[in-house]
Amino acid sequence: MITAEKVYKEIVSMPVDEREKLFTVIARKGFEKNLCTHEEVFGDVRQYPFTIKEAAEYLEVAAITVRRWAKEGSIKSERLGKNIVFNADELKRFKRKRTV
Repeated sequence: MITAEKVYKEIVSMPVDEREKLFTVIARKGFEKNLCTHEEVFGDVRQYPFTIKEAAEYLEVAAITVRRWAKEGSIKSERLGKNIVFNADELKRFKRKRTV
């Protein structure tokens, strides 16, 4: 079975010029796609609370819009000290509802 540790050891044991070629190929193939979908970027969203700024980025709107939605109750939010935060699962549900 191939493990990350085995792969790492093999890469480290490669001659420097071969390592450079390997990482060049990885970089070229990994970044040749010009436009990634939102799901590709944010599909595996973390599970700890999002700030207003992070929620706005995830929902692809301005922070003031997220504040307004939270204030009017369109999206569930919580207080963490003085900060307004959002649950990741709630943001996912809200985003899905908006895109349908």
